[in-house]
Amino acid sequence: MNIEKLLIDKINKKGIIDVAEFIQISQFENDGYYLTNNPIGKKNDFITAPEISQMFGEIFAIFLINYWDRKIKTKFNLVELGPGRGTLLKDILRTSYINKQFLSAARLTLIEKNKNLMKLQQDILSNDKIEWSEEFLISDKKIPSIIYSNEFFDCFPVRQFYKKEKWYEKFIKYDDSEQKFSFVSQKVNNHKILKTLENFNDAKVAEISEQRKKYFNLICKFLKKHKGVFITIDYGYINPPKYLSLQTIYNHKNTHLFENIGCQDITAHVNFEELICLANEHNLNIDLFCNQKDFLISNGIQERLKALQKNKNEQVIRNLDFDYKRLVDNSQMGETFKVLVISCL
Repeated sequence: MNIEKLLIDKINKKGIIDVAEFIQISQFENDGYYLTNNPIGKKNDFITAPEISQMFGEIFAIFLINYWDRKIKTKFNLVELGPGRGTLLKDILRTSYINKQFLSAARLTLIEKNKNLMKLQQDILSNDKIEWSEEFLISDKKIPSIIYSNEFFDCFPVRQFYKKEKWYEKFIKYDDSEQKFSFVSQKVNNHKILKTLENFNDAKVAEISEQRKKYFNLICKFLKKHKGVFITIDYGYINPPKYLSLQTIYNHKNTHLFENIGCQDITAHVNFEELICLANEHNLNIDLFCNQKDFLISNGIQERLKALQKNKNEQVIRNLDFDYKRLVDNSQMGETFKVLVISCL
């Protein structure tokens, strides 16, 4: 069924739906955006850090290898959530040849729902030792796991709230006569939600994702029971921003939520304070929390940049500088993107 028709039918049955349900249907139902599209790349809707430069994947790989060498050094599961085009894993595998013990000890699993991306990953990686799963499923639970994700949790649907003396939630309705979607607000009366919203009283706006929380809880429980580490990189915050961060992107341009329905990227900033609190509730170790700039620099990206620029012409040097700045400058990805590492080993 057409995504827009599916949304209209749902609203006609219920009267209104919350923003999270609108996103869920647009992105994940039937032929939804994340199940069928290939959104990543210069010719598509957006570009991620691994696609910007090999330096990102190489530095991330060095972090993984050093972590494994210090704290695991046995056979382990290497698991990526939402691997996109497979670029990050490809860089990790290439860089891993600096420590062949790491490579030989790894059992590879990719968690991917999108059939088209799965086929692309299979073509790009061409590795018959990789297992694919549509759900969070790791077959060998007797060995520890290194699980990681890049721009994964920002894709989970969020409900949107704002405060004007009282808290209100944004909902979506559909006008059959005008054939258009629009927002409508309702006062929040649910005591559990109001308790959660107390954390956002200063910001006066909030985006809450129960599905993100549920998925992160699943990872925490897995680590606690089967041992391992989880590294996630995403754009987000510790202190709630005073604006709603939900954004829609189509062909690298900002759009409106009601445009290109089922055909555009919809994301929201990740609440890292919530993720850290959840990890603490499971008594997991918080090994690291920092911004992407500090993570990349502390793991050697400046040295890698110099090595790649050595004996190159001016154009290559400028291109490498440009890519480096995209990854680490505070005005670009350096500050907005955060790195969280939690573990139980």
